[in-house]
Amino acid sequence: MTTTTATANATTPRKRSPVPPPPAREALLQDMLSQTARHGVPIRRRLLQTDAPNSSGGRAGPLAAMLSARDSSTLDAYLLIQAMASSSSPYRASYFSNSWVRLMRFDRGAEPAAASSRWSKVVTRLEKLQLIKRQRTGNIMNYLLLDEAGNGQPYERPTKLVHGRWFSIPHQYWLDGWDAKLTTAEKVVLLIALDQPDGFQIAHERFSDWYGISKSTAKRGLNGLIGHGILTVRNDFYVSGRSPTGWVEIRSYTTQGIWAKAARDEAMKTKAKKHVPLAFVPEVADP
Repeated sequence: MTTTTATANATTPRKRSPVPPPPAREALLQDMLSQTARHGVPIRRRLLQTDAPNSSGGRAGPLAAMLSARDSSTLDAYLLIQAMASSSSPYRASYFSNSWVRLMRFDRGAEPAAASSRWSKVVTRLEKLQLIKRQRTGNIMNYLLLDEAGNGQPYERPTKLVHGRWFSIPHQYWLDGWDAKLTTAEKVVLLIALDQPDGFQIAHERFSDWYGISKSTAKRGLNGLIGHGILTVRNDFYVSGRSPTGWVEIRSYTTQGIWAKAARDEAMKTKAKKHVPLAFVPEVADP
């Protein structure tokens, strides 16, 4: 090789490979969930209701406050952050905002700036509810979990009863697209159902005092989950002198399939296998 040729090769800039198109949302979701090495997400009951009645006699937890905007975006964002951050200490999730925007589907039919702004507003609500704390590292925003009670205390992953009563959400909630299939009412009632034993009984009127959601929301949520096959219902009649017919109907609900307590408990005992990210192989044109 001549000196001239060597010099030319040294100064000729390398041709960069074209940046591949954004991955499918499902591939991105699978990759991010796989980093947790878990099959489910633990949630303390205190997210749903307080340990003791408040001054008005109710026990609604932060969950009810998330729903004041009449959509599930705040709840959806919280559950996603919880899924990504709760697997191990220091209980934080560190991803570019574009990744969160895609998982939340905010980018569909919206300009990038608007989608990013929407995500920022949602996490601001969570920060005001003292469920997360934001910490910036360079261009990445870290979301640090706080206690589910919304008291600003540090988060600790629950593994024993001493850590507080807790239930679990299987990763299939996201992987099978239930976060998009379910209505807001169905999502709220699903969380409540996952916290209950098999054959639980809650009168529609109780949902307001216990969880801060209306009777109509409870009915829509229960009926919707039954329609999806997530819940089964059993109707029993008992003698009651307080009823004009002499009978009172009691409904008992039980979660089914992947939502059943036994299935979720088993999933929480095992760690997920390491996921191999999907590689992008650019097409090579024929010479």
